[in-house]
Amino acid sequence: MIYNVLYKNKFSLPNIKSIKMKKFVIFLFLVCNYFIGQAQDVNTKNWILIHERTATWCPHCGTWGWTMKEQIFDKYADENVLFMAVHHSGDLMNTTSVEFDKNFGGSGQPLFFVDGVNINANSNNIATKIEETQWEIDYKKNENTLAGVGIKATLDPISQLLSVDAKIEFLTELESGDYYFGLYLLEDVLNRQESRTGLQLHKNVLRKSLLTNVFNNPLQSGKIDKGTTFTLNGSAMGLTAAAEKYKIAGVIWTKVGNNYRFFNANLVNVVGVSTSSDISKADKDFDVYQSESGNIILSFKNEKFLNNSIIQITDISGKVLATSNIDGQNTQTISVPFLPGMHIVTIKEDRNVVSKKIVLQ
Repeated sequence: MIYNVLYKNKFSLPNIKSIKMKKFVIFLFLVCNYFIGQAQDVNTKNWILIHERTATWCPHCGTWGWTMKEQIFDKYADENVLFMAVHHSGDLMNTTSVEFDKNFGGSGQPLFFVDGVNINANSNNIATKIEETQWEIDYKKNENTLAGVGIKATLDPISQLLSVDAKIEFLTELESGDYYFGLYLLEDVLNRQESRTGLQLHKNVLRKSLLTNVFNNPLQSGKIDKGTTFTLNGSAMGLTAAAEKYKIAGVIWTKVGNNYRFFNANLVNVVGVSTSSDISKADKDFDVYQSESGNIILSFKNEKFLNNSIIQITDISGKVLATSNIDGQNTQTISVPFLPGMHIVTIKEDRNVVSKKIVLQ
């Protein structure tokens, strides 16, 4: 896990007289924006946070609670609404969801909170509560946005590493306050649900915090100038589902007493991007398998890798377990003892890099 905060003030570029230099600066700007992407695109809308206190063993969560949740997704599909399924107990409970739930309190389930306030929904008032929530959404549309969030999230299917960059920008001057930030992994999960038959798709399940703390990741206390920005980075390892199953929520919190209160947010889909290799290319270049003795065997199909190439073996966290030079032979054995589980075998030759996954027994 990575957690870094960088404070930035406004700055201006010096005057550039050279046309060539101007073109070069524009080129750098375009390249930087290509790689930074959505992390630089701060969302300037006011968001609504809806979270459900739920549990897989809860009968009502599978009946009227399920109905209300589906209506929330249908009704607010085009709105700036961040929905989280917070499992305080049961199969999908985790340390992040438990701490998140404690901040808002409440007894029983399902409970639905809008911007941290229990709206007291029940089986008889779903339509009313959906309408009242729409009023809150419409009201916020007409309010000035005080701070916005931009997020870029990519998942490498080879290394199973999720990398997230977030940017927070204060869009107006604020005289006082304590401001914090949370970065959360949400997942669409197939799992059982009491009162429903067979596996169900649980949407936007809160899975983990991508920062050191669930709430207490401080930005600034006191006065904040307009244009002040903060950048934060988070990561998660060993994600096995496809990228489209994941979303990232970034939430700005304020603190009153011992409780964190919703300020603004953003929600983005995770993009699947392989940064370490081209799988189809790797299939043409080499085969990898495990021998009965536990060694890793590589068989090369492409002669360009037979000389001046390096084999590197890592676990799914990216830790390098073995490095070896290719000795010019079509077959190579790596005899370092390995633990069972997923490993990444990477071949590096000058600027050519290809990787494959192997599950060791």
